[in-house]
Amino acid sequence: MTWKQIVAGICGFVLGFWACMPRELQLAPRYEALVLDAAGKGLAGVRVEQTRRDFAVTDRVSSSSALADAYGRVAFAAVRARSSPLLRAWVCGRRKTTLGVRAECGYSQEIHVGLEEMSRVETELPLQGRGRLVVIRVR
Repeated sequence: MTWKQIVAGICGFVLGFWACMPRELQLAPRYEALVLDAAGKGLAGVRVEQTRRDFAVTDRVSSSSALADAYGRVAFAAVRARSSPLLRAWVCGRRKTTLGVRAECGYSQEIHVGLEEMSRVETELPLQGRGRLVVIRVR
């Protein structure tokens, strides 16, 4: 066996190990929603729904809903998954071959309120790394 073959074998093993080892990844940060009326007061008891489209790991659509508290606040936990880079490439490649090159690959989420929206602002939460804040004003 030559030196080049040994190096190629080690590189192949390391690359295969890296591609196949599952690891923890965060698909979406923690979200907090604040539902306000036109006057800027929090609306209590409003149902807020979060719809998640996961085309990166499981190729599924899921949703969760919660009621706003007395101040109009709702919180949704961060979305985490355990997957390998090879599995994510496989799921994305399968979507592209079955649905065409314009098929989505990745992760997306939407937050909906059951009322007619007037405005929506999305920002980072005040403490860095804590997630995103969505302020929704309804009519």
